[in-house]
Amino acid sequence: MVKTCTAALAAALLLVAPAAFACATCACGDPTLTSMGTEQPFAGRLRLAATMRAWGMTTGDATLDAVTLRELRMDVAASYAPLRWLFLSATLPLQARGVRNVSLASERSWGPGDLEVSAKAFVFRDREFSPDHLIAILVGAELPTSPTVHDAEGRPLSLDAQLGTGSWDPFAGLAYTMFRGEWSFIASATGYLPTRGRMGFRGGASLRSTLAAQYQPTPRWALRLAADTRLEAASDLLGVPDPAGKGFIGFLSPDVLYSPTTDVVVQLGVRAPILNLLSGPVRQTPILQAAVAYDL
Repeated sequence: MVKTCTAALAAALLLVAPAAFACATCACGDPTLTSMGTEQPFAGRLRLAATMRAWGMTTGDATLDAVTLRELRMDVAASYAPLRWLFLSATLPLQARGVRNVSLASERSWGPGDLEVSAKAFVFRDREFSPDHLIAILVGAELPTSPTVHDAEGRPLSLDAQLGTGSWDPFAGLAYTMFRGEWSFIASATGYLPTRGRMGFRGGASLRSTLAAQYQPTPRWALRLAADTRLEAASDLLGVPDPAGKGFIGFLSPDVLYSPTTDVVVQLGVRAPILNLLSGPVRQTPILQAAVAYDL
């Protein structure tokens, strides 16, 4: 009789057991900690992120025509996978920018920048669950959502002080990801083709690439090292080419990723310019970065 009651009670508990919820990494079969934009999709995955960046750049001769730009920027991003092979993403930058020239004249601006929207389609995976190899195609555009910033007298600030180009800038790219136990590797390349925007300015076409390796010894910690590069064509203003900034620049990018709790990833890192072949006197500061991503 006791055995019969125990069996009946166990069966009842199984029938009324609450629904189980899996974490995002479990649902896609991938325990790897990832920054925004490098995650695997599964149908219904929603990810939110905020990324803070601080950086600066000086162009021109220090005694003649130097212009120094400093920016603090927060990118607010969301990505959603309506299908197991597709991510739709949007990123809105919120920026505070200061520009000073050699005469010590300065301009300051703050507000929203140009919204970026994209779609990332995973066109190959070697197996359905916990794949070792992934190939994805990326398409998107930067939209002219930033307002024209004016000074106290109502005059537009200089192009350097504006928070966006005010142009429609399409881009497309290809990415490959590989997983090997505690290691993961990412290679990607994205081409940008800006159109003419605010004040007749047109940015140069560019090719941006990333080659990264990540080591994750525990479920909570990971170390990431990447080489980020950018190849820039000359920009122009009203059809007049501006060779300054044309060329190649490469960054070495170490990061630490930490997961303090399920579905939260915190990332700290720096982008250090180690190879600057840009034309003209262009001096790029390291880019400091802090980010947090949350899977819903």
